[in-house]
Amino acid sequence: MVFLYILLGILALLLFVLVIPIEALALYNETLTLILKVLFIKITLLSPDKKKKEKPKKKEEKPKEKKPQEKKPEKKKKEKEKKPNILTKIKDKKGVTGLLSLFSSLAGIAVGVLKGIFSHIVFKKLIVGITLSGEDASEVAVNYGRVCSVLYPAVNVITAATVCKEYHVSVEPIFDPDQPTSAYADVHVYLRLIWVVWEAIKAAVKLLIVRIKL
Repeated sequence: MVFLYILLGILALLLFVLVIPIEALALYNETLTLILKVLFIKITLLSPDKKKKEKPKKKEEKPKEKKPQEKKPEKKKKEKEKKPNILTKIKDKKGVTGLLSLFSSLAGIAVGVLKGIFSHIVFKKLIVGITLSGEDASEVAVNYGRVCSVLYPAVNVITAATVCKEYHVSVEPIFDPDQPTSAYADVHVYLRLIWVVWEAIKAAVKLLIVRIKL
């Protein structure tokens, strides 16, 4: 009975860990700050205020004189026959077509796992702002078009593949040489590990089915 309670406690703890959201916060305003948050614990991965500790210089050691090594009698190594790997076996059994079919199945499983994980990623906040400045109006206009052609499709892909609660993207041209070009980003995203485990289990079952069919 005690063992059952211990087992239930372990399962409850494991479920609690899997359900906890792992949050990532990124802030860019001339400098980049990255923070990882789990419950009330914050881990600063990158910060402009974080100073790197200087490592003490190691004293140079004098090279030690090497003693002449005695020659040991060489042992005869038995040559082991190399066993063909699974890819070679599949190629011999089903040919190149079977090998390509295997790669196609593996690629499909990998894409499915990534899609499944991304569908459970939640963006609490996705704010990006860029101001483009310059003296020449035509050059600013060209840069504006280039930035918009890259930024907006990228944000559309992210918002379509994930859950995005709040997002705002703006690109603003400013024809003022005294004001420099600047960029700002504020991103707050989280993911629960249970979804990663679930997708991994689904992928393992699919891989097992593929393995049985070989």
